[in-house]
Amino acid sequence: MFVLDAAGAVARASDGFAAHLGADAATLRGRPLSDFVVAEDWPDVRAALDATRAVDGWESHQCRCRLSGVDGRAAIGGDDVLVEFTPYPGRDDDTERDTDSDDTGAGRVAGAVCREPSEPAAARLHTERDRFDHLFDLIDDAVIEFEIVGIEPVVRAVNPGFEAIFGYDAAEVRGESLNDFIVPPGADDEAVDFDQRTADGKANHAIVTRQTAWGRREFLYRGIPYSRGDGKQYGFSIYSDITGQRRAREHLQVLQRVLRHNLRNEMNVVLGMAEEIREATADPSVDHAAGRIAVHTEKLLRVSEKARTAAAVLDDQRPDEVVDATETVRAVVEPRRTRFPAATFDLNLPSSLPVSVGPKLAQAFANVVENALEHTPEDVTVRIEAKRCENDATLRVSDDGDGIPEIEWAAVFGDEDITQLSHGSGLGLWVVKWVVESAGGRVDYDRRDGWSTVQLTLPLADGSR
Repeated sequence: MFVLDAAGAVARASDGFAAHLGADAATLRGRPLSDFVVAEDWPDVRAALDATRAVDGWESHQCRCRLSGVDGRAAIGGDDVLVEFTPYPGRDDDTERDTDSDDTGAGRVAGAVCREPSEPAAARLHTERDRFDHLFDLIDDAVIEFEIVGIEPVVRAVNPGFEAIFGYDAAEVRGESLNDFIVPPGADDEAVDFDQRTADGKANHAIVTRQTAWGRREFLYRGIPYSRGDGKQYGFSIYSDITGQRRAREHLQVLQRVLRHNLRNEMNVVLGMAEEIREATADPSVDHAAGRIAVHTEKLLRVSEKARTAAAVLDDQRPDEVVDATETVRAVVEPRRTRFPAATFDLNLPSSLPVSVGPKLAQAFANVVENALEHTPEDVTVRIEAKRCENDATLRVSDDGDGIPEIEWAAVFGDEDITQLSHGSGLGLWVVKWVVESAGGRVDYDRRDGWSTVQLTLPLADGSR
């Protein structure tokens, strides 16, 4: 590295730069840089110096040239080198006292001989750039490359995903403030805060509403700052359209509220009226019809209750925690011994089996056991086995009933249309699937030798592996 005064003479030089010219730092001080540049390359060097001095800021300029040593011979290496010039911020009293320069501090320039990558390194850089360009062009999300100018994010490039999602052509937005196109009224302060964080070199992550050519949509926004080493601040904005997901969640929440409140309340009224009809009538056919109304109403109420339970499980956003699978199995089975006195329960459990699922495991396992009890003869035998594997735990529930209908199992765990679900037990299987898979586990089903087996594979708690 070296520093030039306003006249272009060397005011300071590092030992490394001096050694490159075959001299020491003291020998270079006070001599014009032109003494150390091959004559035919000097015009390019002078142009880069003039451009650097003309900049009001920190912009750097580069040029290629051949350097010569103090004795006029080629500098060590003899090949072209890349020299970079930047404005030097130091004051006059920062210079060495033994310099002959009468520099006042204005127009000073810092220079450095840049180390260029070797051919393998250059090839890697080229490959990385190609990979980035490929990702930039083909990613489905909207990606914008911008430069912070003042406080505005000025668009430098956009990918095809941006054009498809926001509806603006690349030529239309390039060189313009991104905020003018996509920030809706009322969100200006939010956008300015994001831009300021980018200017400060900080990343952003938020759910935002942005304006497209077709109206407002909701996005998962990520802002990533980066620098090119030229004193400017750049960044990438990545927008993933989540409008459909959020609307679907809103629709589901509304339907859940209807199912939880309106449907249950109305069905209780129907059930009550059916019982009144049965008590008031002496006609066997009317009594039979009222009885059937009551039976089907109770089935619908059970479906409503399972839907309420499923919604509660899904709305529970707490992270997974360690529970003892053995204790969970016993807690699920014991009250059902009383409810199903004709059933036989055969348990084979370890003393303890910690798994990483959380309290939701009880809901999932209860659905498996209920399925084995409710759709089989009263004297069904239910075998429950839990054991530890290498990194997982398995819970197996087997019964000697007729098994889960193939179309119902395929609708939950296969490729069947979910509209094929014909009764409430299918909703219980969905709860099992959601709980187990959200914990990183797996659900399997097997039917052989007159026995149906549902197996839950769950991650062991970290301390138990």
